[in-house]
Amino acid sequence: MNTVKGSFYILFQSYKKKNIIFWSILFSIVLLTFFIDTFFGQYLFSFAITISIPVYIFYSTTASKLLNNTLPYFLKLGISRTQYMVNVGLFFICWSLAGAVIITCTHKVITYFTALLKIKEILIIHPIYFFGNSTAFIDTVALDTVLLLFSLTSGLLLNIIFYRFGTIGGYSFIGILCLIPITMVIFEWYTPLFELFSKVSAITIVSSLLVFSVLLYFIISLALRKASVNPA
Repeated sequence: MNTVKGSFYILFQSYKKKNIIFWSILFSIVLLTFFIDTFFGQYLFSFAITISIPVYIFYSTTASKLLNNTLPYFLKLGISRTQYMVNVGLFFICWSLAGAVIITCTHKVITYFTALLKIKEILIIHPIYFFGNSTAFIDTVALDTVLLLFSLTSGLLLNIIFYRFGTIGGYSFIGILCLIPITMVIFEWYTPLFELFSKVSAITIVSSLLVFSVLLYFIISLALRKASVNPA
């Protein structure tokens, strides 16, 4: 337990400044949006604002540098790679839950003030609206927690590719990922994919994404066992 607490403290301190800067900028943008709408709303059409998507990108970007910033330090402290991945996994879960709560609370505050000030020009974009009009607090937190966990795991996957196979291997992997949507458009595979998602419930999609994230994290843990202390 002491190892977990110590790992959490180190990971938290490692990204504390980045989190403060990111959330400060994001909240400043939200306040600026309300300011613009208050004084210039009569000259503007409706415009959209999103909190969740920038957070997904931030989490993924942060996780893509995690190994380089923390793995050598943890190994010098005597923590094994298995312990490291377990502690990081628990930290990811807590970090995702905290981010999801902040996103949901921010959306609720925005909705409250837009109704209070009778602002109709601001539209909130969030993945929860793809599954209907329900914006219950628990449902939104659950969806964001899974999406943030997936973002962190995806970023860590990219990090392990660069960490083990160097720049060439990393950018080759990115190139393969870029070919996937291009191939889907060429062969028109996106149509049956959209039809499949439209027929599947939100619980099924979220559960599948959670299972996929766990399996992906397990694969990353296996790949890290043979990784050297220093990046390739």
